[in-house]
Amino acid sequence: METVSLDVSATLRNRKFFALLLLALLVTYALPFPLINGPLQTYSRLREITERMTKENDAIVCHRVLDTNPDFFESHGMKCDDEYYRPNESTVTAGDLIVYEDTYNEYLRTREDLKRGLPAFILFAIFVFLVTLGFGYSMVDFAVGLSAGTERRLRDSLTSGLRAIPALAASEILVFVVLLLVLILLAIPMVLLGPFSNVLAGLVVSPAFALVVPAYYFTKNISLIGEIWRVVKRNTGGYFALGAGLVLVDGLMVLQYNLGLGIWTLLIMVMIGAVRYPLNSLGALKVYLDTGREEETSNGEKE
Repeated sequence: METVSLDVSATLRNRKFFALLLLALLVTYALPFPLINGPLQTYSRLREITERMTKENDAIVCHRVLDTNPDFFESHGMKCDDEYYRPNESTVTAGDLIVYEDTYNEYLRTREDLKRGLPAFILFAIFVFLVTLGFGYSMVDFAVGLSAGTERRLRDSLTSGLRAIPALAASEILVFVVLLLVLILLAIPMVLLGPFSNVLAGLVVSPAFALVVPAYYFTKNISLIGEIWRVVKRNTGGYFALGAGLVLVDGLMVLQYNLGLGIWTLLIMVMIGAVRYPLNSLGALKVYLDTGREEETSNGEKE
């Protein structure tokens, strides 16, 4: 691998790199946002209805128990939530829940609306996946050229990223298959961690996907499992530090999807993307290059 001295701070301050980042945010989030805004709002509304159904179930069950012997239960301090209790209104059973009929009908209508909008969201997810790979490669290409003192034209970096998308997608799929097998093997010990199992999975998986771009950039090899494993062994701290950053920003992205903030959703997506893109490109490149330098130092000491 060629020697590259990456200055992350100088790269982030570079006007061309900043323009590349803005273009990536525009294409990835701003332009396709009208396509997914409707499904996002519907998903948020469905979550609200689901939460209301749970509260209605608790209130209905509580009042039914209380009504069997009010004097006894009230004397023992039993109280029920009246906010979600509507006596004399018809109820239905939805799975394990007892809810009011109008709420359940609203749930069914909203679920159907979400199903109709699901294809658009799937297209958006595929589009973001491919575009993120292309722009990530472009950013790595530009950063490497800048560190070498030969600042590339944005058009050349963008063209390189566009051409690399098919190979990068194939590499990501191969890495996904291997990581899936690894997670299956780790399933039992991860279950013992409870809620922390998702965090652990993110720490393992996220940096592996991010390292595909710089590893492919320098090797031009689609099968990158060996390269990623080399980073895990020789730069474990950097690998999991990258994973921690990606888990955090991905968690924030999922959270804003759930909140359903309307037009503010786009602003939050862009803000989170403005952090994730550099982390996923320059951060991964830094971890990959530091691994190379550690190997070179070790070889020098042996000589």
